[in-house]
Amino acid sequence: MNRILLSTTIALAAATPLAMHGADSSEENPNRLSLGPRFGMNFKGSFHNSAPVNPGPAAGGANHNYNDGYVRLDSSGNAGGLTSNWGYQNGSQVVGDTMQFNAVQSSGSAGSADSKVTGDPQYGAELTYQRVLGHLPFASAGRWGLEGAFGYTDLDLRDNHSMTGPVTVTTDAYQLNGVIPPGAGYNGTFQGPGALLGDVPTRTTTTEIATLTSHQKLSGQLYSIRLGPFAEWNFTDELSLAVSVGLTLAPASVKYDFSETVTGASGTFAASGHSSKTELLYGPYVSAMLRYDFSKSWGVYIGAQFQSLNDLELSAGNRTARLDQSATIYGLVGASWRF
Repeated sequence: MNRILLSTTIALAAATPLAMHGADSSEENPNRLSLGPRFGMNFKGSFHNSAPVNPGPAAGGANHNYNDGYVRLDSSGNAGGLTSNWGYQNGSQVVGDTMQFNAVQSSGSAGSADSKVTGDPQYGAELTYQRVLGHLPFASAGRWGLEGAFGYTDLDLRDNHSMTGPVTVTTDAYQLNGVIPPGAGYNGTFQGPGALLGDVPTRTTTTEIATLTSHQKLSGQLYSIRLGPFAEWNFTDELSLAVSVGLTLAPASVKYDFSETVTGASGTFAASGHSSKTELLYGPYVSAMLRYDFSKSWGVYIGAQFQSLNDLELSAGNRTARLDQSATIYGLVGASWRF
């Protein structure tokens, strides 16, 4: 469907100079410029943790996922009891010649499960230009033409959780064997190479009351460029309705941030991450605008748009965030100038 819309839009754009040349010369003020704020609804965010907290067995040759890091199998299968596939969050985890990791487990642990959020109205603005090219053959009071628009929306989707209750705290210590660890925030990979860490943990386990908090956020700037034909009907000399359909190109610059903190008798364990991405999204739109002209040049309008764009996905460590704009609805209001 998007390819059909794109082909149609390109054809219409190519035909515009000829159509404008042949436009009805009796049309008064055929150019319309509209500007005003808009607000978007039904923006959806989903958050996924591909490696939830699970310390695994107190043995080597296994995957261990903690609140403040991980120790996992690498491409060598942890040959010699060592792995390069490990990472940690905080400098306090370096204790002598060991790295310490903490896993806090509860049936409702923050950040341990997938979550979804639908944001409050997302605010922005849009500038629309319309050019009348002729009269509708089946309606004497109707006109048709082409429109182009540039819009901006400020994105802010948040997912926050907090709980207090009994938890099991597992603390595992791994031997550095004289290796100087990279700085805090280090993330080794399955393929390596990287600093080698012993893969057999020395484990202690306690049960206590702790507070778990999780914050995840999608934020950034969404732009939109719309192009397509429109049809307009005049109910009276002052009141008209314009309906349009076409293609939206939407450059998006989006950031994903998460933080997770566990506070209890054993201390405070924290993890965080950040990623950003700029990508061109696209999809069809349908728009309707009701305008009241209080003079030959000036008027006010109210309108609505339906827009369907492809998804945008970002990753930070084991966390993945997805922005869903497959069925967003915008409300519009503003002023228009005919010339």
